[in-house]
Amino acid sequence: MHVLSASGLTHGHEGRTLFADLAFGLSDDDRVAVVGPNGSGKSTLLRIVAGEIVPGAGEVVTRTGARIGHLAQTPTLPAGTSALAVVRAAPGAADHEAAALLDRLGIPPDADVATLSGGQQRRVSLARTLVEPADLLILDEPTNHLDADTIDWLEGELGRRACGLLFVTHDRYLLERLTTRMLDLHDTPTWVEGSYADVLEARLARQEHRAKAEQTRRNLLRKELAWLRRGPKARTSKPKFRLEQARALMESTEVGEAPQLDLGTGRRRLGTQVLEAEDVTVRYGDQTVLDGVDLHLGPGDRIGVVGPNGAGKTTLLRVLAGQHDPDAGTVAWGPTVELGVYDQQAMVAPRDVTVIDTITAIAEWIPLATGERLSASALAERFGFAGPLQRASVARLSGGERRRLALLHMLVAAPNVLLLDEPTNDLDIDTLQRLEDHLDGFRGTLVVASHDRFVLDRLTDELVAVEDGRLVRYLDWPAYRDAHAERRAAPPPRPGRSSGSAGDNRRRQQQRRQVRALEQRIGKLTEQRDALHVALARVGDDYERAAELDRALRVLAGELERAEEAWLEATVD
Repeated sequence: MHVLSASGLTHGHEGRTLFADLAFGLSDDDRVAVVGPNGSGKSTLLRIVAGEIVPGAGEVVTRTGARIGHLAQTPTLPAGTSALAVVRAAPGAADHEAAALLDRLGIPPDADVATLSGGQQRRVSLARTLVEPADLLILDEPTNHLDADTIDWLEGELGRRACGLLFVTHDRYLLERLTTRMLDLHDTPTWVEGSYADVLEARLARQEHRAKAEQTRRNLLRKELAWLRRGPKARTSKPKFRLEQARALMESTEVGEAPQLDLGTGRRRLGTQVLEAEDVTVRYGDQTVLDGVDLHLGPGDRIGVVGPNGAGKTTLLRVLAGQHDPDAGTVAWGPTVELGVYDQQAMVAPRDVTVIDTITAIAEWIPLATGERLSASALAERFGFAGPLQRASVARLSGGERRRLALLHMLVAAPNVLLLDEPTNDLDIDTLQRLEDHLDGFRGTLVVASHDRFVLDRLTDELVAVEDGRLVRYLDWPAYRDAHAERRAAPPPRPGRSSGSAGDNRRRQQQRRQVRALEQRIGKLTEQRDALHVALARVGDDYERAAELDRALRVLAGELERAEEAWLEATVD
C-alpha cells in the first residue's frame, strides 16, 4: 500500500525545467534513491515530496495517518536548546534512545545546538529524524559530515528499518546495498530497477540508442544535402517540406558522450625522495592531536587516511602541506615534488572574473597522458562548466560550483603529489567518477583523507588511521572496520609512537612497488598477446608465419602466467 503518490510533478527555475510530468508511488517497503548531476533537481524533488515546497505543477498525496520523516540538507534547529532536548522532542522518543543516538553520532547531549558547527547540527538533525517512528524516511545526503565508521553503522541501521526510504547520496556503497529502484535525473528522468550499477547500464543503453539515432540523422542529412545540391531546376518537383526537413536536420544537435578524460600526471618526473615526516607532534592547548608520528612516502604510494571526526586527519594533512607548523618533529619533501593540495575549505573566491579566465590563467592548454593537449574550455565542460556557465562570473557560482572549480584548478596545475582532504564533499557522483578516472591513472603519490568507502577502496593501496595521536596502518577498509569494532570492547591502547618499525615501513613500500611493477608488466604482456592474436588472424595462408606467431604466443602465455602468479603471491603476502 502506498504511503504517498505523486502525479504530474513538474518543476523548474530561471526558465529551466528540472523535471516534467513525473508520476510515482512510494510504499513502506520501497528503497528508492534519486541520482543525477548537481543541479538536476534531486534535493528539490525530495523537498516537494516532503511538502516543503509547492511544485510548479502536479501534486503529492499522502496516505491518511502516514508518518513521514525528513532530513533536509540545511537543518533548522531551535537556538538555546540542548541537543538532547531537540531529539527528545520528537514524538515517541525516549530519553535513553535519544541519548544513545547522539552518543553514536558523537554529539554531547547537553551541547547548545547554537554553538555546534554546521556538520554537528546535521548530525543532531539526523538523530532527530531517526528517532521518530516513520513509515517513510526522506533523507537528503544523510552521510554528509559522518566519518566512515558512522556511515557503516548508518547503512546497517537503515537496512534494518521497517519503513520506506527515499534518499539522495553520493555514497555508492549505500546506493548499491540499500536501493530497490532508482530515479535517474541525468538527461531524461528514468526509473531503473536495482542498484547504481543498473543505472549506469541504463545510461549506456540510452547513449547507444542516441548514437544509432544520430547515425540515422546523418544518413538522412546526406540524402537531403545531395538533393539540395542538384540545383533549383531539379528540385522544382519536390515538395516544400523537403527544404524544411533538410534545414531542420542541419540545425539539429549531434548527440554523444565526450571521450574519457585522462589528464597528464605532472610536468616533472617524481624522484625517489618524496616525503619524510619524523616525530611529528601537534598540540591544541592541553590536547595532543598527533603524538610523535612518522610517515614515509615514496613515488607512487597511494595512502588513505581514516579515523573518526576530530581524530586529527585534517591536522595531519595540513602539517604535510606546510599549512600548519608542528610543535615538534620535521617534515621534508623531495626536491622534485610539485604539490597539489585540495582541502575541506578549497573554494575559489567569489570574484568578478569568468570561470574560463580563472582556468586559462593557470594553463590555456592541458597535457593529456596520451601526449595530446586539451583546451581549457573543453576541460571545464567535462567538469560541469558548459556553455554560458564558462562565461559566468565566479561570484555568481554556488558554493559547490566554486569548490568544483577549485578542484579543476588543482588538476590543471598538473602536480605530481596530491594531498586531498575529503574531496567527495559537494561533488555529485558524475564528477566523482571523472575525478576517480583521472586518479586511477595518476602515476604520482596520492594521500587522500576520506569518509567515502568506495573512494578508499578504489584509489588507495593502504590505509593509515589516526588513533589516539598515533598512525596505525591497515591493508584496506574492511581490515580497519573489523579492528575498530574489536577495539571498542578492548581496553584503550597505551599511548606511544606510531605502530610499525622503519623496517616494516620499508618492507611495505617495497611490496607495493613490486605489485605495481608486476601490474605494469602484466598489462604490457597482455597488449603483446592481443597484438599477436590480431596478427595471427590476419596471416592468411602463410603457414610458416602462422607457426612462428603460434610459438611466440606460447612463450608469451608462459611469461604472462608467471607474472600473474608472482602478482598473486605479492598481494596475498
